[in-house]
Amino acid sequence: MRVIAPMAVVFCLVAGSIAANPRQAAERQVYKPGDGVSLPVVVKEAKPQYTADAMRARVQGTVTLECVVQPDGTIGEARVTKSLDPGLDEEAIKAVRQWRFKAGLKDGKPVPVRVTLEMTFTLRDKPAKPPVSFGSAPVSLTGGAYPPQATRVYEPGDGVTAPVLVKPVRPQYTPAAMHAKVEGMVTVDGVVGTDGTVGDCTVKTPLDSELDLEAIRAAKQWLFTPGTKDGKPVRVRITIDLAFTLR
Repeated sequence: MRVIAPMAVVFCLVAGSIAANPRQAAERQVYKPGDGVSLPVVVKEAKPQYTADAMRARVQGTVTLECVVQPDGTIGEARVTKSLDPGLDEEAIKAVRQWRFKAGLKDGKPVPVRVTLEMTFTLRDKPAKPPVSFGSAPVSLTGGAYPPQATRVYEPGDGVTAPVLVKPVRPQYTPAAMHAKVEGMVTVDGVVGTDGTVGDCTVKTPLDSELDLEAIRAAKQWLFTPGTKDGKPVRVRITIDLAFTLR
C-alpha cells in the first residue's frame, strides 16, 4: 500500500504569444499553441511547498503563472500573473522551474511555447493515519497537492475493488521510433482517481524515451469506473501495459 503526500493541485492551460523581454523576443520567437504548434506535455512535476506563515494563516487559493517552455523541455521565463500570497507565489515559481516537458513542436521541430500553469494550494483535514512518503517523483499532467497531509492511494484487494476500464486510448508512434523500428511494451504505474481519470503516472518498464512519453500521454486519457472501498469511490493504484507494434 502506498500513500502520496503532494503539495498542490496543478493544471496546465494554454496561453500567451511573445516573450515579455524584448531582447529574448529578438533572439528567439516564442509561440502559442495552435496553428501548427503543439502544446508542451508535462513529463515531470515538482510540487510547491506551503510556507509556515501561509499554513498558520490558512491561505488557500490559486497562483497563476505564465511560463515559456524551452525547446529542451525546461522552463525559461516564468512570472506570476495572478498572485495569492507572496510566499506561496515564490514557492510556485521555485517549483515550476523544476518541471520538465516534452517540448512543443512546429513543423516537427522543438520551439519555445508560452503556457499558463495554475497551482492551487488547498488545506485538508489531517488523515486518520500518518502519511507514508513516496520515493520517486511522479510523471504527471495533474496531481493532488496539499500540505503535510496526504490523500490515500489503495491497492486492489482486501475490500478494495479494482477500477474497470471504460475507454482505452492507443499510444502513438513517433517518427523516430518508427524509423528505428522500435517495438515492445511500456509498463506504466498509475493512480485512478475517484472520477475515473488517471492521475499520477510513472514509467515502470521503459522502452524508448519518446515512446515512454507517448505511453504516459495515452494512459492519461484512459477512463475507468473508479475502484471502491465500502461502496465509496477511492483512489486506486493500477498497472497499465501499452504495446508498440509495427505491422
